[in-house]
Amino acid sequence: MRRFPKPLPSLISACAVFALLWQPLPAKAQIVPSLPAADTPPPSRPALWKVSDADTTIWLFGTIHVLPKGGAPWLVGPVAQALQGSDTLVTEIAQADTQASAEHGASLSPGMLPAGQTLPALLGPERAGRLAATLTASGVPAAQFDAYKPWMAATALSLLPLIQRGYLTSQGVEATLENAHPQKQEALETVAFQLGLLDGLPQDAQIAWLDTVIAQYDTIGMQIAQMVNAWRAGDPDELGRLMTADMQDDPRLVETLLTRRNATWAKWIVQRLKTPGTVFVAVGAGHLAGKGSVQDDLAKDGIAVTRVQ
Repeated sequence: MRRFPKPLPSLISACAVFALLWQPLPAKAQIVPSLPAADTPPPSRPALWKVSDADTTIWLFGTIHVLPKGGAPWLVGPVAQALQGSDTLVTEIAQADTQASAEHGASLSPGMLPAGQTLPALLGPERAGRLAATLTASGVPAAQFDAYKPWMAATALSLLPLIQRGYLTSQGVEATLENAHPQKQEALETVAFQLGLLDGLPQDAQIAWLDTVIAQYDTIGMQIAQMVNAWRAGDPDELGRLMTADMQDDPRLVETLLTRRNATWAKWIVQRLKTPGTVFVAVGAGHLAGKGSVQDDLAKDGIAVTRVQ
């Protein structure tokens, strides 16, 4: 049986999806209490890298798009110092772009089926029944997803366990960094571009992805917790393993969501080194972890990357 990424591609990339879909999702799903926090949580030391030449420094920091409240602070030590000393904060998408897109419902139109089509009809009775049962068990009317394309349904469904466990975009790394850095901010991509990546996936891949989310629905919360723990511990190898598990089974997903974008961002970094200054680049942690990371692409261009934390 063919397997697809666990738990879902949008956790690896496309932070626009989280920001835009968070509010439209139903709020009446049952809240699942989080496990009690330890009295003294271990210190958070997420990984930080540096690329530099004579007059330019570029910090590379992996992000988790949504986090729960609480936990040991992570914007401290070398990470805080690097951010405070940077002229520019660069993220995947700009907060202003996300806010503007959220104010215009048309921004989600790539995820909606054409008029006259429905997701249950597209999926067929068996798949549609499994989706409806999962939604109903979560307190969400099954009809709420009827107009969604498969990738949109997979993304929205995968967010429900996170919402139930208190994960918030407002607690995510990007939001925290943007609030702490009032200086110049730039973006590597746009909301429209990121939504287009997911919308451009072949339909069979989208449906297989939705199948995986439904099958693993009860374990998504645990998987996310493992990723957050690896991120807080500064263990990019483990984080890369968790984020891209089984992804090699479908080269289309690897190429679309990781390989092509990592190479593009590495070229951007090479060009940015030609401009003096200090830049803090914060992108999804999956792009800075494992084989084929941005660091690997920089190494191919002869650019040395130093692990700072």
